[in-house]
Amino acid sequence: MSIAPTLILGLGGTGSQIVKKVSQKVRESGSNQSERIAFVVFDTDANDLGKIKQDHPEMYTVQTSTNSRVGDYLGINTNARDKWFPINELMNRKSLTEGAAQVRAISRLAFETTLKSSHLDQLHKAIETLFRIDKDQEEQSLRVIITSSLAGGTGSGLILPVALYLASYLNAKYPKAKAITRGFFIQPDVFYKVIKASEEQHNLQVNAYATVRELDAFLMKGDHTLPSQYRNLKFEFPRVGAEGVEAVEAMPYDFCFLFDANNKSGGSLDSFVSYLDHAATCIYTLAIGPMSKKSNSREDNVLREIIKNNGRNRYAGAGASRLVYPWKHIRDVIGKTWAQQVLSKQWLKFDEAYKERQKALAKQRESGLTARDIDRGAEFINTIDSLAKQKDPFAKSVKNQTLVFSEDGVTNLGNQWDAYINALNSYIFAPDPSRISDTREDDLRSAIIELQEKTDGEEYAMVFNDLEKLKIITENEAEEQAGVIGYTLFKADEDEIVAGNSLPNRLESYMLEPVKKSFMHPVSCRYFLYQVLKKLELLQKKTNRELEGEEGLIKFFDEFERNNFDDPSTDDKVETAADFAMRKKSIAQRITRKPSAEQQAIATALSTYLNNIGEYRNALIFQRVIADAMEYVKSVIDAFEKLFNSLENNLKKLEVTLGQDMVKYDNLTGSTTRYVYASSNCLRSIINNTPYMGGVNSIDSELSLNIYNSVRRYAMLTDDKDENYFKDLYNNVMLGYFSDQVMKNHSEIIKLDVIEALEREYRVETRSYEAENVRHYVIEEINKVKRLASPFIEQPLGEERHPIEACAYNKVLEGENDPKRESLVREILGDYGGETDGDISPQEILFYNAIYGIRACDLSKFAPPLTDITSHRTAGEYFSAYYNLISEIKPTVGETKVITPHIDRRWHSISELPDLDEKNQAKQLREIHISLLLGLVFGRIQWSHAINGTNRIYRYKPDDGGLPEDFIVSNGTPCDKFYEVLDALTNSPVAVKQIISYVVGRRERRSQQEQQVTFERTYLGESLKEGINLQQLFSTYPEEFPSGKASIFDVVAYVSLSTPTEEYIDELAYTLSDNLVTYVKDRIVLLSSEEESHRNVSDVLCQQLEMFAQNIEGYLAVSGSSFANKLNTVLLPVLNLADKGEYAEVEKAAMYISRKLG
Repeated sequence: MSIAPTLILGLGGTGSQIVKKVSQKVRESGSNQSERIAFVVFDTDANDLGKIKQDHPEMYTVQTSTNSRVGDYLGINTNARDKWFPINELMNRKSLTEGAAQVRAISRLAFETTLKSSHLDQLHKAIETLFRIDKDQEEQSLRVIITSSLAGGTGSGLILPVALYLASYLNAKYPKAKAITRGFFIQPDVFYKVIKASEEQHNLQVNAYATVRELDAFLMKGDHTLPSQYRNLKFEFPRVGAEGVEAVEAMPYDFCFLFDANNKSGGSLDSFVSYLDHAATCIYTLAIGPMSKKSNSREDNVLREIIKNNGRNRYAGAGASRLVYPWKHIRDVIGKTWAQQVLSKQWLKFDEAYKERQKALAKQRESGLTARDIDRGAEFINTIDSLAKQKDPFAKSVKNQTLVFSEDGVTNLGNQWDAYINALNSYIFAPDPSRISDTREDDLRSAIIELQEKTDGEEYAMVFNDLEKLKIITENEAEEQAGVIGYTLFKADEDEIVAGNSLPNRLESYMLEPVKKSFMHPVSCRYFLYQVLKKLELLQKKTNRELEGEEGLIKFFDEFERNNFDDPSTDDKVETAADFAMRKKSIAQRITRKPSAEQQAIATALSTYLNNIGEYRNALIFQRVIADAMEYVKSVIDAFEKLFNSLENNLKKLEVTLGQDMVKYDNLTGSTTRYVYASSNCLRSIINNTPYMGGVNSIDSELSLNIYNSVRRYAMLTDDKDENYFKDLYNNVMLGYFSDQVMKNHSEIIKLDVIEALEREYRVETRSYEAENVRHYVIEEINKVKRLASPFIEQPLGEERHPIEACAYNKVLEGENDPKRESLVREILGDYGGETDGDISPQEILFYNAIYGIRACDLSKFAPPLTDITSHRTAGEYFSAYYNLISEIKPTVGETKVITPHIDRRWHSISELPDLDEKNQAKQLREIHISLLLGLVFGRIQWSHAINGTNRIYRYKPDDGGLPEDFIVSNGTPCDKFYEVLDALTNSPVAVKQIISYVVGRRERRSQQEQQVTFERTYLGESLKEGINLQQLFSTYPEEFPSGKASIFDVVAYVSLSTPTEEYIDELAYTLSDNLVTYVKDRIVLLSSEEESHRNVSDVLCQQLEMFAQNIEGYLAVSGSSFANKLNTVLLPVLNLADKGEYAEVEKAAMYISRKLG
C-alpha cells in the first residue's frame, strides 16, 4: 500500500541535519515509496546548503538570506519596519547572510525577503513533484512534516512563518488536497551537550518559550478558539509582484511533537548527534515507515480530546526504538577482511621500487651530480623482469599472465604484447573490402607507359600534375581511413569490455588468457600496457623515419619536381614542370620522334612517384593509428597509475576502518537502536566461519575485469574528471566485489532474520545452546528495546497520559511452519500493538511510543510557579528565563537594549499574545490592573504636559527617583487617552514592576515604623476614602462630574468610557473591575482581624459604591443611556462577591446603582 505524498521540511541548521538523516533512512530502507516523498531544507548558509545538495541531490534547498543589511531591507519592507521588526541599531548593521544569531525576527525578515524575491521556487517544485505522481493525488491527504530547533534563531524563527505560508499556498494551489501538518521540534536541553555557556543556554530557553507561545496562539486561532480580545492577532506576508501585505488565515500545525533531552523515564542519549538521529527515526517511523498508517488512525481519536481543550493540547511526545540486525555491515566487514588478504601491499611493491629510485636521483641532484630522468613504465618492466628472474612468486605470476603458452601450459610461445602488435599491424594493412578500386591509379600507370612514345614535354607535365592531385586525394583518404580505424579500435564509446567477446584486433583481447579467457590481474595489465607502449613507441619512430627522414617519402615528394624537371644548365633559375612543358623539342626528337634520354628518366621517376603514393598512403594510416593507439594506451596507463597511487592510501585506511568496523557496535549505550549479533566477538566468530577461498597472487577474473572496465571508463572521460573517482572505484568496485562474493558464497550464514540473529548472538556470547535459555534471552532483549521507545518528553503535569504503543515487523519473523517461533513472536510483539508489514525488513523490528493531548504548560519547563494548599512548584526554567528577559523590555529603543525574543516586537505583551497558561496570564493581568490603581493612588501615574508640547500625556515616575517617563502605547505613540494607560502598562513590564515596587517599599517602611496598621490608616485606605483624582476625566467633563472624586469602580468606568467602541471588550472590563475589587478586599482582610475583616470589607466597598453612584449620571450624560450596560459590567464582580459571602450591605448598594441604570 502506498503512503500518502509526504513533504518533509527542515528549518535552520538543526532541521536540515535531521532531514538529511531521514533521507538517508529512506534510502537505506530500499523503500519503493521514495518517489512519494520530497525533502526541502531552509537555511541562511549557502555553503551548508551546497554541501547538502551535493551529498543529497534528491533534496531541494532554499536559501533564506541575501547580501543586504537588515537596515537596508527594512528601508524596503516598510511593513516590517513600522509594524513588527524590533528596532535596534546593532541589528540594522547585520547582513541577512550572517544568519539570525539567535534573533528570531531576523529569520522572519530573511524569509520575507526570499518570498518577496520569488525565491521559493524550490519549495514549489518539491510540492509539484508530489502532485505529479498521479492525477488522483490532488484529492489525497498530503502529509507535511516540519522539523527544527525551538531554540536557535534561523529555525525557530521560521517555524510559524513557513507553516502558515505553506498552508496558504496549498489552499490556493491545491484546494482539494487536505494537508495534515506535524511539527517535530528540538528543545533547548538537547543542545546543552554542545553549548556549555550558561548565557547561551539561557538564550535558547527564552527562544523556546517565545516560539511555543506564538505557536499556541496561532493553533487557537486556527481552531477559532482564540479569546475575543485577540481578534486582531494576524500574520501578514508581503504580496509577491505587488505592493502591500496580506493576512493569512490557516491552521499552522495539527500536532507539534517536542523532543527533550530525557525521555519519560528519565533516560538520555549519549551525544547531540544521537538526539538528531533519534528525531529522524521518530519522523521516519511515524510518517514514512510501516507504522505511519497506524499512527494516523490513532491521531484521529486524539482530535476529540483536543476539541475539549480549545485546541491548546496539540502537543505530543514521541519515542521510537529499533532492534536491528545489521547484516549489510557484517557482509562488508567480511568483504573488507577478504579484500585485506587479496589487495595486499605487494600490488604496490613495483611502484615502491620506482619511488625509491626517484628519491635516490633527487639526492644526487641535490649533491650537484647529473642524474637523468627515469621512465616509470620502463622501471616497472625492469623491476618485474628482475624479480621474476629471482623467482619472486608475485612477479612471476604477473609476467606469466602476459605470456603465450602452449596448450599444455609448459612451452612459452611468445608474449601477448607482440601478438597484439602483429595483429594491429595486420588489421591496419588488411585490404579494405569496402574500398572501391580507384581507376585513377590504373589510368596514370597507363599514361606513364604511353610516355615512352611521347616527345611533347607538356604530356610529361600533365602526368606529373595528375600524380600530385592523386597524392593530395590519397592524403585525405588516408586521414579518413586512419580516423575510422583509430575510432573503432580505441575511441568507440563502449561502457565495458566483456571478457571472451573482444575482437582479435582489440587491445583488451590480449589481456585474456587464451584458453580459459580469464582476465589479467591489474598489475599484469599495467605490465602488459607498458610493454605495448614501448613497442608502439618503436613503431612510431620507424614510421616517422619512413615518412619524415632524410630519405623519407615526404622529402621525396617535396623535391621531386626540382630533381626531375630542373634544367641543370641554367644556374639562375629552377625550372618547374610547367617550364618543362614549354621547352622546345630538340632536332633529334623531331627527326626520330622518340623521347629524349631526359624524358625517359622523367617517365621512370613518375612511375616511382606513383608507386610511392601507395606506400605513402599506408605509412600515413599507420602513423595516425599508432598515434591513436599510443594516446589510448597512455590514457589507460595514466588511469591505472592514479588508481595505484590512491590504492596506497586506501590500503592504509582499510586496516584502520576494518578495525573500527569490528568494534562499531561494541558497548553501545545512549542509543535507541539495539544492534544484534554485531559485536566484535560475534564478528570474529562469523569471520572464522566464512574464509576466503580464492587466490592471492591471481585474483578472480571477474574482479580484474571490473577494475579494468572502471579504469578504462575513467580514461575515456572527456569532461572534467572527478577527483573522487578512484575512491569510489575502490569502495564500489573493489570492496563491493568482495561484499558480493561474500553473499554469493555465504548468504545462509549472513542474511538471517533479526530473531535468528539474536539466538546466534546468545550462543556465541555465552557458549550455551540450551533452547529454553535462548528463548528467554530473546524475550528479555526485545523487552529492553521496547522500553527504549519511551517518548523523549518529560512526564506531563496533572493526570497521567496513556501512551500509544505500536510495533511493526515482517511476517517472516513468525517463521514458516514453525509454531514455536510464531508463538514467541505473538507473545512478545502482539501485546505491544505489533502488526506485520511487508515493507519492513526481516532484519528489523520497529517500536513506537507516543503521548498526545499535552498542553505546553503541562510541561514543567514551560510551567509557571504554583503554590497552593496541597502543592508547591517552582517556575520552569524556560518560563523563568523568558519572563526574566521580557520583564526588562521597555517600549522604546532609547530606553532598553533588550531585544524581544519574538518574531513580532509586540508579542511579548499579553495584550497582543496570550500566555501559555491562563492562570499565569490572569496573574500578569492582575498585576497590571493593580499597578494602574496603585499608580493613580500613589501619584506614580501622572497626567501632565508633554516636554515638547502643550498636549497632556500620561507618564509614570520610576522608583529610582528619576524624571517621569512617558507611557508609550503598543503602536509606538505617546499615551494621551486614559484607556491607553492599560495598554502602555501591558507594553512596559518595567513600569508595572517599578510602580508595584515603589508601593511595596513604602509599605515596608511604614510597617517598620508602626507595629500594627489598619487598612483605614494606610495611604491606600485613606486615598480611596478621599477619592481617586482622575484628572483627565474631571477636567474634560467638570460639569458632569462636579464632585471631582472617583472610586475604584470609576477607574474601570473611565477605562470603558475612553475606549473606542470598536476596541471595547466586555470581558476585559469585567476582569479589571474584579481584580481591583479583589485586591482591595484582600488588602483589607490582610490588615484586619478575623472578626473585623468582613465588616471592614463591607464598609470600604459600600463607601466606594456610594462614591460611584454620585458619578453615574455624569457617565450617562457624556455617553448616553447605552453606556448603562457597560456600567453594569463594572458592578458585576461586586455582585458576585456579595453572592459568595455575607455582604448584604454591599449587595444592596450595588443593586441600588443597577436599578438606577435600568
